[in-house]
Amino acid sequence: MGNGESVVYKYPSEIRFTHDSIQSNFRDGHSIPETFRQILMKDVAVESVPLMEVMKHEGEWFVVRGNRRLFLFQELERRGYLKQVSVQTRNFNSDLFYKQYTSPNRGKSVRIRGYGQDSVRTELDKIWAEYQSSYCTIL
Repeated sequence: MGNGESVVYKYPSEIRFTHDSIQSNFRDGHSIPETFRQILMKDVAVESVPLMEVMKHEGEWFVVRGNRRLFLFQELERRGYLKQVSVQTRNFNSDLFYKQYTSPNRGKSVRIRGYGQDSVRTELDKIWAEYQSSYCTIL
């Protein structure tokens, strides 16, 4: 890491997607909902998930490596399960950025291929409700 590149904490909601769509499965074969469940059940630690790589473009942070991870972390943040995650910042590299950048809405959202956007969110809602009823104590 050199010249402005470092590991820092960022709110997932402050990071934008570079892709217009993502696959519903990670490279290891686990689906986004399955990984969401594994994190909630402490089978997978957030810290063990590889760092996303982000770079700043026109005043906004964009993920250039880890669009699926960003979606997962945004969903966990939205539900109050986590706040910030470690990310690897990179200096802006136009070749890398524009090779990745296909977003039609400046990275504000992403479409999920192979599962369906609403289906994934519905599945995450079910997993979250199960988690809350099984693992959270109401005081």
